Amino acid sequence: MRIVGIDVARAIALIAMVAAHLTFTGANTLGIMGQLLYGFPAALFAFLAGISMSLMRPHPVTFLVRGLILIILHFALVPFAGTIEVVLLPLGLAMMLLAFIPSWSTPRLVAVGIAAIALSATTSQLGGIFGAPYPLAMWVALMVAGMLFNRVKHLSLAAVIGMGLAIADIYLRLHVVLPVWLDANGHTGGVMDVLGSIGMSAAVVGVCRLLYSVIPASPVLQPMGSMTLTLYCLHIVTSEYLSFVVTVAVAAVIAVAWKHFFTRGPLEAVVANITKTVKEKYETRTHSSARSNS
Repeated sequence: MRIVGIDVARAIALIAMVAAHLTFTGANTLGIMGQLLYGFPAALFAFLAGISMSLMRPHPVTFLVRGLILIILHFALVPFAGTIEVVLLPLGLAMMLLAFIPSWSTPRLVAVGIAAIALSATTSQLGGIFGAPYPLAMWVALMVAGMLFNRVKHLSLAAVIGMGLAIADIYLRLHVVLPVWLDANGHTGGVMDVLGSIGMSAAVVGVCRLLYSVIPASPVLQPMGSMTLTLYCLHIVTSEYLSFVVTVAVAAVIAVAWKHFFTRGPLEAVVANITKTVKEKYETRTHSSARSNS
């Protein structure tokens, strides 16, 4: 059973990322609106990925396969991306690194999250997958934070604390120059960037969960949020040709129409089928090996 508030939060992340890619505000980080679009949407995706991993709790093989598929999709999309930095590589790598831990105890997850934040602060200025614009250690920290958030009982308190962290992060971005390891600016992986991104993500998800515990459904945002992988890939492929408004409108129409006939988006269905097949083959081999050894 899908959680409406989570799907709506995914839709918000998608729309905000499209805005960051295709609008002047997204490219201009000198104002508050620019800062809201600079780093937070991508971080929200990672945070939500951690929540999804916590909700699913399937065999680690499932996460390993899903992560590998995201990495393959990343490199398939790069030739069409133009100036856009595709986010699927760090998402896929982080998912694979965290494949075995969604069911760990809360103290152990907290320890992993703190270690990831420290590593992010240390490696934030490196190149490749370890530094900007999507520092791998930061993405690990965001996904672990999502797993922990899914265990929170008081969503309103989490949302308020998260908003406080996000506001502090934006203020620091606009008014204070911090040491590199503590950097608050988006896409840096500094400590304040990580904490602010976790805070903003917790605030968005918390508000969506609370709001849609009262409102029964969202006829447009929920379908969009249930197939964000498909819509994100379509956005990357069409980013050179479609404006922000057209992209969001087309995505909404596609999502509503598709979900009227199918339970999963097209890419979501492919990923689910591949992971299911691999998992079944793995379990069959494991059981056969166990029987032969007994």
